[in-house]
Amino acid sequence: MSKTFVETSTELLDGIDEMVREGYYATRSEGVNEAIRLLLKQYKLSKLHAKDVVALTGGGKTAP
Repeated sequence: MSKTFVETSTELLDGIDEMVREGYYATRSEGVNEAIRLLLKQYKLSKLHAKDVVALTGGGKTAP
């Protein structure tokens, strides 16, 4: 697995650390990876939704 370093706010880290303390995640990395997975899933779903809207509305084409 590759390593990437990112900067984030203290508030976000505090939130992840709290979830680790409560046993929701074993490590910060696990929590951050789950957050990224959820973000990517949301992004892909929004793209599918947009594609469906275009298909349902005729792709923005107007009738003659």
